[in-house]
Amino acid sequence: MNSHKFVEEVVIRGKVIRLVHRNIPLENIVLDEDNPRIRYRLKLQKGRKSLDSVIQSMPEVRALKHDIERNGGLRERIIVQSTHSGGWKTIEGNCRTVCYRTLHKKAPRDARWKAIPARILPTDIDAREIAILLSDFHIAGKIQWKAHEKAGQIYHMNSNLGMSHDDIAAYLRASKSTVNRFHQAYKFMIEHFLTVGGGKFAKEGERKWSYFDEFFKRRELREELKTNPRLGELFCQWVGEGKLEPVDVRKLPQVLQHPEARKKLESGETFSEALKILALTDPEHGSDFFRLLARIRESCTSATQIREILRIRNDKVAQQRVLDTYRALVDFMRLANLDTAQLPSMRPQ
Repeated sequence: MNSHKFVEEVVIRGKVIRLVHRNIPLENIVLDEDNPRIRYRLKLQKGRKSLDSVIQSMPEVRALKHDIERNGGLRERIIVQSTHSGGWKTIEGNCRTVCYRTLHKKAPRDARWKAIPARILPTDIDAREIAILLSDFHIAGKIQWKAHEKAGQIYHMNSNLGMSHDDIAAYLRASKSTVNRFHQAYKFMIEHFLTVGGGKFAKEGERKWSYFDEFFKRRELREELKTNPRLGELFCQWVGEGKLEPVDVRKLPQVLQHPEARKKLESGETFSEALKILALTDPEHGSDFFRLLARIRESCTSATQIREILRIRNDKVAQQRVLDTYRALVDFMRLANLDTAQLPSMRPQ
């Protein structure tokens, strides 16, 4: 084991934090059950599986173990802090520690897996400074957390550590609106979706995160939720029962604004059935062609297109493009059995 110590310094909120580099025997390491990356998975398995087992079952950890074994060690040291019992708690690096434990069990005499390279935090660093440090590594830094893990960290920093959205946004180098959306979406997911029906959808939470992110991206949905809690209950049911795809959430405001389509969806019909009702009165929904026609109509009636109008007046190539489009549309109308008798005839070329 390498006994040489190296001190690394980082600055958090104007305070210099000194991290001592040391290789620590595996038997002295205690995993962190509150780590943002695994706290949700552990919550689901609490009482049924050990933390090591929960981490080992993660697909990315199996790949990480093979990478560490192939590399012959870590590329990035774990971060630990001393415990009252004299051990070391993994503030960052649960997955790497479990990989080392697995490799040590596989080859107990191999010196590479008996101790793990670590960075030791000082005892006087507080929980907020630790959260900022982890966020810098995993959200603003080079080792990226998944979206739901980022949201979970934002929720932890605000709800558990009392940090403001302004501060979180500054430390994460993100916009305040993004931090606010992630916090609202994650809070709604764990407080409503994971608890609805006695927790019958709880195992789906991690996979369903994108639904809630999409929901809170939509101003219409956020605004209705404030005055209509039932929408939240219904949305949780739709997501849990598989009646929606993430892309469907983008269309949900239009469905809810249409009385008949909304009634269809709320009565238990599928989202596709609700979209059919919407399409009967609004062809733009579900049709790229009619959405294109709508954009053309808007462009032709918009006062902002004055530059294009002036160009067409003087540009023969542009004039020809418009005439060709007109002919194509007239031919299309005839094929669709639309009455074109009232349309002005085209002048011969």
